[in-house]
Amino acid sequence: MKILKALLLIVALCNAAGVHAQKVFASAKYTQMCSYYGEKVTGDIHAYKPDAKAETVIKNIMSVIGLKANFELRAANVPNAAAVVLKGKRYILYNPKFMSSINTVSGSDWAAVSILAHEIGHHLNGHTLDKVGSRPQTELDADEFSGFVLNKLGASLTDAQAVMETIASIKGSHTHPPKRDRLVAIATGWTRANGSAQANTAAVAQVKTTASTPKPETRTEAKPVAKAPVKPKQVAVKKQPTRAEKIQQSAKYNNNIASDAYFSSDPKGEYYLTKRGNLVQVDKDKVYMVAKLVRSNKAGYKMMLTDNADTNLYIAHGGVLMNDSGNKVGILRARR
Repeated sequence: MKILKALLLIVALCNAAGVHAQKVFASAKYTQMCSYYGEKVTGDIHAYKPDAKAETVIKNIMSVIGLKANFELRAANVPNAAAVVLKGKRYILYNPKFMSSINTVSGSDWAAVSILAHEIGHHLNGHTLDKVGSRPQTELDADEFSGFVLNKLGASLTDAQAVMETIASIKGSHTHPPKRDRLVAIATGWTRANGSAQANTAAVAQVKTTASTPKPETRTEAKPVAKAPVKPKQVAVKKQPTRAEKIQQSAKYNNNIASDAYFSSDPKGEYYLTKRGNLVQVDKDKVYMVAKLVRSNKAGYKMMLTDNADTNLYIAHGGVLMNDSGNKVGILRARR
């Protein structure tokens, strides 16, 4: 009955049409988004009140994690779905037509709910507060959250992964990880939703067994002391470095690295500018291409970093990185 109820609400969400008059919600140019595909959004964003049943689906998602929503839901003319912050207020935007079509394409009525859970994960994990937008690790965090939520709502692992199996990029990009990693993240969250209850049950059983079983009394008799056997000399085997360790070492000592890059929005991130002009991010055992060094298109700056998606960082005196608004966002420190 619980699953049937959820499915009925999902269908209601996906078939919801924008019957309310549209109004300009914001200009995409000034709205930082964590969008589902990571695609570029341009022009004015029109948003209107969602169907009441769509809001009920959101409430069901929030109920399984025991939290109140720290955002508002809006139907909008976005390509699919996005978590955004506008004037300090959080929103989840979704395209009703896209939600309806993705269920059909993926062959699962859970697809739309999976996407909404993913976007909610961005808000609850604080990903929309740094004004950076989508990054591979934040997307994986949101994927894991969606897997956890769908399990709690009664979806199978196949249902939880259906939309990602259908639409995710095999190779990934500098904003979104490859399909393989995203499927693993969803499976991790889905399994964690099962494992937490099982682990607690096993722990309780172990405590009860230990407390109720008395330890048998044992008597020891003195035995003659035997001479300890001589142990054979052990030969130390040198541990081979992991792929992650190799990448970390290469990033620190590679002669092809021209500068270390630091960003105020991601102080713990590891970024490097290569001598070929590529800005890359190292994350554990993976290296992501972030931007390219090119001639500046703005007066007063000779060079800039661009990701070819209208995101430009201009290099000022001393390697200071400035955004389009003239604010300092980071710095390049040349290696000697």
